[in-house]
Amino acid sequence: MKFRSLLGVALALCASVLLTSCGGGGASTDASVSGGTLQIQPAAGTIYAGVPTTFNVTGGRTPYSMSSSDATLIPVPNPLNGHSFEVDPPNPSVIDTGLPPDALPIRTVTLTARDATGQTASASIQVARNFLTGYGFSFVSNACSTPPPSTGSTSNTVTPTAGCDTIVEISATTNGNLRANQTIRFDVVLGNFLLVDPNTGNATGSFTTATDHNGIATAIIRVPANAGSQVGVFRITDVATGVSTTNAFTILGNSNATSLTAIPSSFTFTGALTTECGTGVGDFFVFGGSPPYNAQSSDPNVAVRAINANAQPGKFELTAANPGICLTNSTIVVTDSVGAHTTVTVTTSPGSTAPPAPPPPALTASPSSVTLGSCGQSASVTVIGGSGTYTASSTFADLTTTVSGNTVTITRFAGPDPPGGPFPASQSVRITDGTSIVNVAVTTVPSC
Repeated sequence: MKFRSLLGVALALCASVLLTSCGGGGASTDASVSGGTLQIQPAAGTIYAGVPTTFNVTGGRTPYSMSSSDATLIPVPNPLNGHSFEVDPPNPSVIDTGLPPDALPIRTVTLTARDATGQTASASIQVARNFLTGYGFSFVSNACSTPPPSTGSTSNTVTPTAGCDTIVEISATTNGNLRANQTIRFDVVLGNFLLVDPNTGNATGSFTTATDHNGIATAIIRVPANAGSQVGVFRITDVATGVSTTNAFTILGNSNATSLTAIPSSFTFTGALTTECGTGVGDFFVFGGSPPYNAQSSDPNVAVRAINANAQPGKFELTAANPGICLTNSTIVVTDSVGAHTTVTVTTSPGSTAPPAPPPPALTASPSSVTLGSCGQSASVTVIGGSGTYTASSTFADLTTTVSGNTVTITRFAGPDPPGGPFPASQSVRITDGTSIVNVAVTTVPSC
């Protein structure tokens, strides 16, 4: 079985009849090109499909009115305010009539320019087909380290298969001629396989070799035994020119290896205190299926990123960073390149240790001073903070104190005075919660 594909970028030699350039160069836009006879350059010649070519329009006065007899082959800007434009013609499907049997297939296109003063100029350009026919490839044979999966088919077609090494031959052909000793690079583009260099035995995603005297380059496609059925794509590049083509093929997978397994498949993070949910970072590995893998979290409080999504096994990192929201089996969905999936769950739980009690507020009394201007008079202060349990005592015996909740009442004896009088006019009442003390200044009468 042989497959063919066109090269992504065409090669062509410039015909000797092509004037000025083949695929490049820009025209000067200096004012010196204005005035004089209007011209299109090149005015005649052959250009090749797939090769960019620049046309210059000089003389006359801008803007130019441009037209093409076949705008599908050579599209032109209209109007043209500058003095150059570039075209990249496709392969002509219709060619000129009356060409000799062995002539180069061409399609003649007439370009016309008209300047602002009415001058006209034309060019007759031949668009030639590009004969770069591409590289064909074929799977020659395969050898398996494990028995390949059964397909139920009796076909002898060679197909890259899980657990097998499959030889692929590249036929480097241009214009019907095999190209010997051409440097070729092979690259993996998509799929769970590696390319083995038959000269070194190295299995990588890319290697460079050369065609033999028959124009054949050989590579080995190695598919791991646990790969699932999928499409593989590899690229062939002609190193000398940079021209490349991509080739798609089918990988016959192992039906027993398409399921994915995540290890570990669940995570639980526990907070340090009863008032906070657990946070943390963890890694999990993905086995089976067909890389590359992808992982998406269903919860914004859990982030996941790939450490290596292309390896077998794949490796991912998850992060739960919000201590304010507790999660129960928050789900991360893991998929491979062919749609197989598995899940990883994340739970964040509060801890079992209660947080320490906050320190009590400072002990204060309001007002901080009172005046008892007559015998038997009372005044009250409000106490807050501390432990909430208060006692009060006076400096001298002529004052008495009573505590009720957070209210302390201070009273001056009505008389007769207790022993020790007369008493100072400025005294103090001490209020305490057993730990802190606050004093209330009292101004009173010395004697009753």
